Amino acid sequence: MPQPAGRQLRFVVADADRGRVVLSAPVAAGAPVTLRYTHSVSKRPVEEEFSVGAEGGLRMQEMRFDTFGANLPAGSERIGSTRTTFLRERDGYRVLHHGRPLGRVGLMVNSSRSGQVLLLPDGRRVRLLDLAEYGTRVELGVEGGPGAWP
Repeated sequence: MPQPAGRQLRFVVADADRGRVVLSAPVAAGAPVTLRYTHSVSKRPVEEEFSVGAEGGLRMQEMRFDTFGANLPAGSERIGSTRTTFLRERDGYRVLHHGRPLGRVGLMVNSSRSGQVLLLPDGRRVRLLDLAEYGTRVELGVEGGPGAWP
């Protein structure tokens, strides 16, 4: 869906407690945004890949990890109207979410041990700890599309 003239989609990270944007970057519909972190229980890397929906929200594309841990999927599951696809691959597991609409994604900024890093479509790597203090609640989202944040 084309954007109205003068409205550009922007990927944003907002401090949920203070209501202020701490990161804003231009994005295109369909662009990937990846969150990398170290799982708190298994101490192994996890990647969650989102895409920018043409309507302005984030969509869940897939999750990748190499070993099981608490709160990680162990098979296919139904989430709302979407059935995930669980794949065992040579180097670990992939869970396909097939572009499941999320809108915004909330999370808490963890310690440096978790290594929370965003990989942006322009190639930048941004540590969440560089945007907000440990323990801060943040929301990942998209501005500029219909139904997106004002």
